[in-house]
Amino acid sequence: MLMDQSIAELFELAFDEEDIIVELADEELLFTNQPAGNLQLSSGQILAGDPSRATDALQLTTTVPTGEFPVEVAIAEFAEGEEIIGYFRIKFSDNDPQHWESATYVGDNANASTLVESGIFILADANVLSDLPTIDGEEREVIMNKLSDALDVTYEDDRAWAQIVLESGNLVACSSGDGAGTYSTYIGRDEQGKICRLLVDFALFEEDE
Repeated sequence: MLMDQSIAELFELAFDEEDIIVELADEELLFTNQPAGNLQLSSGQILAGDPSRATDALQLTTTVPTGEFPVEVAIAEFAEGEEIIGYFRIKFSDNDPQHWESATYVGDNANASTLVESGIFILADANVLSDLPTIDGEEREVIMNKLSDALDVTYEDDRAWAQIVLESGNLVACSSGDGAGTYSTYIGRDEQGKICRLLVDFALFEEDE
């Protein structure tokens, strides 16, 4: 994948331990790193996308490390004070990414982006919600209500994040940037080619068409 070097660098800068001001594409933003939970991954397969889109196949094709890993959001504050979540990531190791590649989805959604209609993006092990695309009715309502309640706890200025525990594991979610949109997911690899990051880009610097 060819990626603008400034964007690749921003994927890491936005999660710096210290708040950082970034100027890019004529925008000046203050980024703040916020822990969002720890994601349990037992299968090496990740579901990523909109939990409300029952017809989407959300599983990523890339196999990732198993274990429990920190999940973080990078909150972007604009000059006028508006705050949204710019990036959402899993940190698999402390190693620095040397290469980024587009993550793709299985099935008919096999591309580098997914449509988010609800304004919420989730990350979960495939074993936790393996049948997410087909769940509806009371079971889906229970999950969505639990997630909504958890997001309400951190909600402020149009951004929120949450971790909820289900019978087979947990999931971590956050508000998707400005809301509904099509967003891309990337895999970061270290010097040895091992996966050290999974990052969702909420298109802060995408030009308006």
